[in-house]
Amino acid sequence: MAGSRVIAVDLGGTKLLAGVVDEEGVVVRRTVRPTRTESQDELVAELEGAIRELIDDGCGAIGVGLPSTIDQREGRAVNSVNIPLAGIDFRGHLTSAFGLPAAIENDANAAALAEHRLGAGRGARHMVMLTLGTGIGGGLILDGELYRGAVGAAGELGHMTVDLDGPPCQGTCPGRGHLEALASGTAADHLAEERARANPDGDLGRAAAEGKVVDAKLAVDLAAAGPGDARDVLEHVGFVLGTGIASYVNIFNPEVVVLGGGFARAGDLLFEPARKVVAERALPPGRDLVRIVPALLGPEAGLIGAGLVGFEVLASAS
Repeated sequence: MAGSRVIAVDLGGTKLLAGVVDEEGVVVRRTVRPTRTESQDELVAELEGAIRELIDDGCGAIGVGLPSTIDQREGRAVNSVNIPLAGIDFRGHLTSAFGLPAAIENDANAAALAEHRLGAGRGARHMVMLTLGTGIGGGLILDGELYRGAVGAAGELGHMTVDLDGPPCQGTCPGRGHLEALASGTAADHLAEERARANPDGDLGRAAAEGKVVDAKLAVDLAAAGPGDARDVLEHVGFVLGTGIASYVNIFNPEVVVLGGGFARAGDLLFEPARKVVAERALPPGRDLVRIVPALLGPEAGLIGAGLVGFEVLASAS
């Protein structure tokens, strides 16, 4: 039956994940492509190609998660920090290209929606989600609903300042000392490289001498083996992450903070330092209530959330 499934797309900084999602949030077919960052035209063409690969008569709508600030009034992707996508009527473009109702959402908002309905935040009325990867995305569930703000641009939690004199933020962001610049996977990459250069005899330094790529992934692998520079890097990043989470706890008083994204594979090596900071620096009673937990839906959270957004627009169009 037409409309029983939707096409969902989760567009990331390095890869594009697309799939057919059913009404239960199950991804029944999927495809993965690299994100084309040469130009906006190349990027949009790659996304359209992924949709065409999957679309069939049973698909009633399209939902897309974008790493962008969104203006929902016009269905426009206003700005993107890490990919060449800005000022485009994305919703209108997709509707015109495929003849189906389309919806767009910030990618971290989509992941938060999925984790709230089907994952680690299920049953919570108030939830904060952070997606830890190339950058830091954020999503807010307030009183049981995804909070989008005045026009749809809310939830840019990675762009909260945690150090006034900190490093410039990434990509096109004009800020400095943002959480994203200090606690993302990219930030861990830089810290691991710096530690390897500063201490050639440490675990990271020895790995560099062996010709290994020193980055956040290597730091996680080495930190799991025991104490050393790699573990120190993750503890430092976790401390900064916890500083940001403590502020979110004070501001939003969530029942749960869900941590997802590729860098979240570090698990308690990252989460425990963050929990410790929250316990020390957040205000009661919020600090005593909140749980900081890993996401349950893994790398498909954003894709499932994009599907849920697709079903929302399908319901409104019927």
